[in-house]
Amino acid sequence: MADKKDDASNVMAFDALYTTNQIQKLKVLLPYIEPSMQKHLAVYIKYMELQYTIQLTKKHTATLCGCGLSQPEKPDLKKLCKELCLYSTPEEIRQLEQIQNMLQTFETIQEMSQTMSAMQEIFPDMNMESLFENPLSGTVPSEDAPFGEAADDLEKTSPSGSPMMDMLMHMLTPEQREMYEMFQQPQPSGES
Repeated sequence: MADKKDDASNVMAFDALYTTNQIQKLKVLLPYIEPSMQKHLAVYIKYMELQYTIQLTKKHTATLCGCGLSQPEKPDLKKLCKELCLYSTPEEIRQLEQIQNMLQTFETIQEMSQTMSAMQEIFPDMNMESLFENPLSGTVPSEDAPFGEAADDLEKTSPSGSPMMDMLMHMLTPEQREMYEMFQQPQPSGES
């Protein structure tokens, strides 16, 4: 429950900023009011908050901390999705989780790209395309054999035909591998 309170801190900060102690007192009193009058008091409380918010925004044009677009750092989109889940329906939560998974996939691709760039810096004379070509006519180690086994164990043929590509494919999760394979399938010819 503490996690939910921490994640809802932005909401609580917003609510605290755009209210007064008088309005908060009315909220405290609301459950003690006669049930037939509670709905009227609830509307009155929201009306008072709206009035106060309009007055406050006219007087102060400063942006809320954390809400300005001029922030130098990038927003943490995965954290944002997690915070939005607290106030979402089950269908919206599934969509937010899909977005989080997509962001994780993009991070993985970016990390792989950085790894390839680092390898190119380490081996500047090596053509990067040669890393993905199979020097032993399309044979690679079996999945059970550890990477770096002797050439005798290179019996199994891999669809990628490259030990480096196989090593990178083993670093992916099954979902990421499936997505990669989906993008590697040939596209249908220009039929409309």
